[in-house]
Amino acid sequence: MILLAILFGYETLNAQANEKLIKLQPIGFGLHIEQFKWSDMEMGVVPANKIVVTVNTSQNFRIEPEIGYNSMKDKNSDLSDKSIHLGCSLFLMGQRNNTNIYGGLKFGNTTHKDETEDWQGEKKDKTLKIFSIGPAIGCEYLFGAHFSLGGDISLKYTSCKEQDTDPEDEGQHYLSTDTGLILRFYF
Repeated sequence: MILLAILFGYETLNAQANEKLIKLQPIGFGLHIEQFKWSDMEMGVVPANKIVVTVNTSQNFRIEPEIGYNSMKDKNSDLSDKSIHLGCSLFLMGQRNNTNIYGGLKFGNTTHKDETEDWQGEKKDKTLKIFSIGPAIGCEYLFGAHFSLGGDISLKYTSCKEQDTDPEDEGQHYLSTDTGLILRFYF
């Protein structure tokens, strides 16, 4: 919703003729806040919010590695779920006044470890490997040289496979949209 508001308000933002162009800082840290997705329910606890490191190699190119971690323990059964996400995005960018628009490719790799109990009450470990890739577009509004608020949307192809299973098992594959709000601090 915020991404749409920024996109539709783009002309209004640019109508402020007195707005001085803010030069992008080379390094930034941020938080990529995503909504909880029903498609992730099958996989258990998958990191929804990620820490993003923004590296602007030039005014027209950005690399964004990201990391996310989740851990959950059920107090009743003493079973746990843990997952770690590592990803990276490569974006081409364009800036007009204080609005930066970017588009490119996002990919990620998540390892999810899940403790389960079989019918005899014995604990078993299950590990899922999740890989995703797809195009993404986004924009951010720079509130001075050190802070921005933005959003992005991506179309992700995701492959999920249980580790140590039959090689013939193809796992799960799906296509989904992802949206997120991004708060960044540049220095």
